[in-house]
Amino acid sequence: MKFSSGTFLAASGSHPSNEFCEETALLTDRFQMRYRQRMGRPREFQEQIVVSDALQIFWRQGYRATSIPDLLSATGLERGSLYKAFKDKQSLFERVFNAYLQSGRAALKQTLNAPGTPLERLTVWFDQASRGCSGAFGGPGCLAVNAMVELAPFERAVRIRLARHWAIVEAALARTLCEGQGQQEIRSDVSAEDLAQMIVRTFAGMATFSRQGNRTDVFKTVLQLVRSKP
Repeated sequence: MKFSSGTFLAASGSHPSNEFCEETALLTDRFQMRYRQRMGRPREFQEQIVVSDALQIFWRQGYRATSIPDLLSATGLERGSLYKAFKDKQSLFERVFNAYLQSGRAALKQTLNAPGTPLERLTVWFDQASRGCSGAFGGPGCLAVNAMVELAPFERAVRIRLARHWAIVEAALARTLCEGQGQQEIRSDVSAEDLAQMIVRTFAGMATFSRQGNRTDVFKTVLQLVRSKP
C-alpha cells in the first residue's frame, strides 16, 4: 500500500471546510437511509452518501482492518460499482480522509468565529471535540489521530497531509488564544502558539484514550491551565 501525496495534498489547499470529530456533515442518518433505499442502483448513487458510509467503517475499524467486503456491505455497492467510482480501497479512503479533515476544520472555524468571548468560544470547541471523539464504552476516537497512529509512521503522504492539517488547526486556535490574551482572559506568560500546540497534543491524547471508554473531561484542566490568573 502506498498513498499518493498528490491525492492527499490536492485538498489541503482548500480552506478549513467536524468538527474535529462530530460535526461532519457527511454523517447523517437521513442521507444513509435515503441511500440504502436505493441500494440496487450501482451508478446512480450519490458519492457523498457512499463516502459517508465508508467513513463510518474506516473510522471504527481503521484502514488496514477494513476489507473490500466490509466496504461493499457498508455502502450497499456492488464490487464493480465501487471500483469504477473510486478505483480501489486506498482511493476511497483518501476521499473519506480529505472530506473528514475539511469538515473538521470548517466546524472549528465556525465555532471560533461565533459570537462570544475567546474563552467562551474555546470552551464550546473543547466540549464539541470531547463529545465527538468519545463514547460511553469506547468511541471511534478522531480519524485524524487514528490515521496518525496507524498510517503516518509508514506513509509519507499521510504524514504530510496531517502536518498541514494540524498546522491549520493550531493556527486557528492560536488566533483565538491571542485574542483572549489581549482581553486578559488567557494567560500571557506563555505564547499563544505554544498554548495552541499544547491543546492540539492534549486533544490527540484524549481522542486516543477515548477509544477504550475513558471519558475524563481533560479539557476542564486545559481551560484552567490557559485561563488568565485573577
